[in-house]
Amino acid sequence: MRLLSVVAIVIIFGFLFVGILHLHPVGEAVGNPDVLQQRPEYGIDINGVTTMDDYFLRNGQVETKSNNIVASVVFDYRGFDTLGEATVLFIVVSSVSMLFFTFLKSKSIISAGVPPAGQFPKIESRVITFGAFIMYIMILSFGVYLVVHGHVSPGGGFQGGSVMASATALLLISFLITRHMQQTRKIFSFFESLGLTIFIGFGFAGIGISFLFNFLAHTSTAFGRIIPFGPNQGYLISAGILPWLSLAVGIEVFFGLSLIIVTLFHASGVKDTNSLR
Repeated sequence: MRLLSVVAIVIIFGFLFVGILHLHPVGEAVGNPDVLQQRPEYGIDINGVTTMDDYFLRNGQVETKSNNIVASVVFDYRGFDTLGEATVLFIVVSSVSMLFFTFLKSKSIISAGVPPAGQFPKIESRVITFGAFIMYIMILSFGVYLVVHGHVSPGGGFQGGSVMASATALLLISFLITRHMQQTRKIFSFFESLGLTIFIGFGFAGIGISFLFNFLAHTSTAFGRIIPFGPNQGYLISAGILPWLSLAVGIEVFFGLSLIIVTLFHASGVKDTNSLR
């Protein structure tokens, strides 16, 4: 068994080492630099394309109508992989939630230091409580910005959802989320499931061509507007179904991670009343 572990580690590090050797040095042009030259406005163009990177750079804006090539890859070219990641997150959140919620219900417990609804905690001042609420709005706004602009600039559903979930942690440490664990769990679980459902729903909407086909990018609507090749100002309403998929992932990540944070907070901050007798 020990020999097999050593062999597995050597193989894994071998793959990693080979991958590192094939990384492009910082500042070096990836693939063929001619791939960034002007191209036809319509259709797939493989002029100068020698690698997969070249293909994405040459055709990503035209095919997906998105300025963010990373978002094009994540939500279009490898949308199945992204759906798998979202499903894994959903399963993990559901498992953690059910495990700890069952534990919390099985014992007679008190949430340590968590005040009833509508009351300020005795160990914190109103300055801290209101300050945390103001910061929560700012963090939430930044997270929403990352989600909504994910197809135009760096960001997206995973990044924006994680940022918004950090705001939930801020509410917990400032005691703005009270002891209503069951209601919180139901709300967060509903919206987490809604996010994954929206993602799958858009996948089936294009099933006439293929699952997760970017059908809106090939319509005459604003979501199918033509994006000029190369640098441009970008359009918020563009990229077909990509912004909707980013929004769906953002909803799932936000409420999924928030549910884990809230559940672990209650599980770690409880005392068994039987031990107090």
